[in-house]
Amino acid sequence: MPTLVVRLPDGTENEYDVVGELKIGRQQGNDLLLTEGGVSRNHAVVFEDGGTVFIEDKGSANGTFVDGERIAEPTPLTPESEVVLGDYTLRLKPAAPARNTGPRRAAKAAAPVSDEMPVGSEGSGARATRALPSVKSRPAAGASGAPKRPARPAGGAGAAAPAAGGGAAAGGSGPMLRGMVGPWAGRTYPLKGKVLVGRQPPALVLLEDDSVSRRHAELVASPTGVTVKDLGSANGTLLNGEPLGDEPVPLQPGDQLQFGVVEMTFEAAEEEAPAGLARRGAGPIPTRRGGAAVEAAPASRKKLMVVGGAVVGLLMVAGVVKAVLPKPGAGPVDMAPMAAEADPEQQVKDLLSECRSYASNEMGAPNWARAEESCAKALDLDPINTEANSMMRRIKLEKESFDYFSTGDKLMARLKPEEALEAFSKISRDSEYFRRARSKAREAAEQVTKKAQEDCRRYLNDSQWSAAMPRCQVFMAVWCQKQPRENLVPPLGYSLKLEGRLRRNEWRPKDALFVRFLIARQKMDANAAPWTCPVTDIINDDDVVADPRTAVEEAVKKRFPNKLIQAAMMDYWAGRGSEALATLQKLRSNYEAAQFHSQADELIKVMTTVDQLFKNGETFLAADEPEKAAEPFREALETDKGLMLELAETKPSFYRRNILQDMADKSYRRGKEWADRKDRRRACRIWKLGFGFYAGNPDLNKAAAFCSGLASDAFRQAGGCPDLAAVLDYAVKGDGLAEKVEQQKKEWQCP
Repeated sequence: MPTLVVRLPDGTENEYDVVGELKIGRQQGNDLLLTEGGVSRNHAVVFEDGGTVFIEDKGSANGTFVDGERIAEPTPLTPESEVVLGDYTLRLKPAAPARNTGPRRAAKAAAPVSDEMPVGSEGSGARATRALPSVKSRPAAGASGAPKRPARPAGGAGAAAPAAGGGAAAGGSGPMLRGMVGPWAGRTYPLKGKVLVGRQPPALVLLEDDSVSRRHAELVASPTGVTVKDLGSANGTLLNGEPLGDEPVPLQPGDQLQFGVVEMTFEAAEEEAPAGLARRGAGPIPTRRGGAAVEAAPASRKKLMVVGGAVVGLLMVAGVVKAVLPKPGAGPVDMAPMAAEADPEQQVKDLLSECRSYASNEMGAPNWARAEESCAKALDLDPINTEANSMMRRIKLEKESFDYFSTGDKLMARLKPEEALEAFSKISRDSEYFRRARSKAREAAEQVTKKAQEDCRRYLNDSQWSAAMPRCQVFMAVWCQKQPRENLVPPLGYSLKLEGRLRRNEWRPKDALFVRFLIARQKMDANAAPWTCPVTDIINDDDVVADPRTAVEEAVKKRFPNKLIQAAMMDYWAGRGSEALATLQKLRSNYEAAQFHSQADELIKVMTTVDQLFKNGETFLAADEPEKAAEPFREALETDKGLMLELAETKPSFYRRNILQDMADKSYRRGKEWADRKDRRRACRIWKLGFGFYAGNPDLNKAAAFCSGLASDAFRQAGGCPDLAAVLDYAVKGDGLAEKVEQQKKEWQCP
């Protein structure tokens, strides 16, 4: 098979067999991990097609170059081709001529396992890093097992156990599987009776990896040995590199199994030592080359060897001491530089400055990988640093958005507007790529709706409901974005009626195609939930197109004439509180700008207060206590509003955005924990708390609606004043139940 030779930045080279598809990138989960500079999370893929090896760029930031030219589509490789990915150079090594290796090749040696997590894994879970082998040559069902193994040498490891793996010998631990890669490395799985291998329970050998099927393979341990068979898995089961079918195949000690990309080795029962072998030092010692045994060394020779080793050790210690001690006539050794340590606080500031530089787009495209690396180092030194944590959140957001933007752009070039629109729709509106993707998304939407509308009308006219539904759904999902709410849902107090004459309190949409679409949905499923317009910010007509930073800069310039104050305000708005305070302190130390000192003092006081309250609230959230975080957060929001004025709501600062979103997210999670414990009242109190901060979280919106429904049920079932307390615990602001409770209290004369 062809081999890919990868030259690392330090000049060393590694080789990788091209079997099936070889995914290359910085993120864990790729088959070939390249973690140095210039490599995207999912950079490229190398694959073989018709005997030719191709490489395809996957929308990487810095591109893939073949012989000095950046590629835009799959490009064939030859042994003379030179591929450049960031700091790496790749070349193709031609496949070696096939050799007669016998009916079945021996098990390959286990790759050494590194205890160190690969750079870029970000703790995202277990994923193996090897390419999936091709399983096209899997034996057909009913094949008579796997080919025979090569003969084992007499007296080898295989001879000590029965031919099929054997049962557990007296005193042994029984047959088992031992993991070889990733988080499974070194873990053992005993084999007793029938053992299922899969990604989900009831599998006893549980391998949580995307390449492993839910029910992947089955092993059976019996007194005669252990057998294995594949259960029709998606990525196949390999035994010593060869695919298995659905017929059981016996295992031998040392056999290597591969489930998807997870590699394991089979170990038989541990046997007792044969009677012919004595304990160490009690009998003949075999030579290293298998020659005649020699007698054990006499005790006097052992003592001489110990003494000789001690002398050599003393000489080595003396040499080290001589090298460390100063030479005669030299001055005293200055140990201060060796003992001095860099100031951690300064290191954090330098790393954050480096992180901001890499994440900035002022000097070209941001380098998110380098920015993430610098911020991660800062967090290692200061895990609760506010700016570092906020920068890491932003980097994660921008990296994901960039991937979606690149994917959508590539799909548009391939004339796949529907798939491109789906990719663009996943870009967060808080990302810098949101504005860049908007025009492309609208172009894709126009292409999608034109074709989908034609298909929808044609299928509806032919009463082909099953064919009409998906095409109409595609069109309506884009069409409804520009429609006012009153054209899509009935007014309050009205019910929807699609056919026949309208009566009092009945409503029907004005758009004829929309009505026909809703009728088709009812014909397909009479109990279908009411249709709702999916939210797609990327093609909505609103004022998000304008850059919020530009609007903030204009407002700040009108309000503050001093440029240092302007810079400090922009730093504060972006969440760089420490830099904002440093800028104001610089202004405060300039006596020529004395007229701005009082204003700078007030801003220092306000910004320090917001930053401290924000940190206090985040500390409570980290401890899963949103109720305690509410008070400092409310005070921080009030102080922030006094500083940002009218911009606080329309162009919220970093502090306000994170307080609202973090509080909503944590409240939902915490409330769900209480709901899982069947304490709905406490769950709703926490959900309502988060909903009061931010109503834009979809999960929290559903939870609030659920609580409002519980409040209505509790109000209907209330039989006295004590029952009304539960209604208030469930009631959500704006649902009108609090007002009904107050009125009922007056009627019942509740205290």
